[in-house]
Amino acid sequence: MSTSEAAAGDFDACFRDLFARVARTAALVSLDPDLGPDIAQEAFARLYERWDRIGSAEHARNFAFRVAVNLARSHLRRRLAVPFGLRGPDRPQADVTASSDAWLVVVDALGHLSPRQRACVVLVDHADLDAAAAAAALGMAEATVRVHLMRGRRALRTKLTIADQEVEP
Repeated sequence: MSTSEAAAGDFDACFRDLFARVARTAALVSLDPDLGPDIAQEAFARLYERWDRIGSAEHARNFAFRVAVNLARSHLRRRLAVPFGLRGPDRPQADVTASSDAWLVVVDALGHLSPRQRACVVLVDHADLDAAAAAAALGMAEATVRVHLMRGRRALRTKLTIADQEVEP
C-alpha cells in the first residue's frame, strides 16, 4: 500500500467515525435539520483538501467541527439577515425526527442562545467533546468554553422548563 493510499484510508476512517456527529452538530447550530449533512459534507471536503497537513486524528476532528460550526453560523447569519417575507417558502421536512415536537422544542431553545453558547453546548453536550476539544475546535480558550457552556445550559434549562410547563395541562 502506498503512502497516499494509507492517507486516503485514514481519511475514510475519519469520515466514517465523525460524519454523523458533525452533521448533527451542524444541524443544531444552524437550527436547520436539512442543512446538517450538507454542511458536514462541505466540512469534510475542506478537510480532504488539507489532509496532507493534518497531523493527527484529534486535529482532523477539531478541524471538521470548527469548519462545520463556522459554516452553520454563517448560514444562520445569512438566513436571519433576510427579511422574513422575502425568504420564500420553507423546505418540506425530509426527516421524521426533524418534525417531532421534541426536536422543535430543542431547536427553539437553542435559537435563544448566543451563537457561541449554542456552539459550545452542542459540541460538548451533543457531540461529546470535552471542553478542551471544543475550545480547540472553536478557536477559543477552554475557560471561555466553560463560561459559555454554563450560561448556555442555564438558559436552556430555563427555556426548556418553561416549554415543559406550557405543554402540561
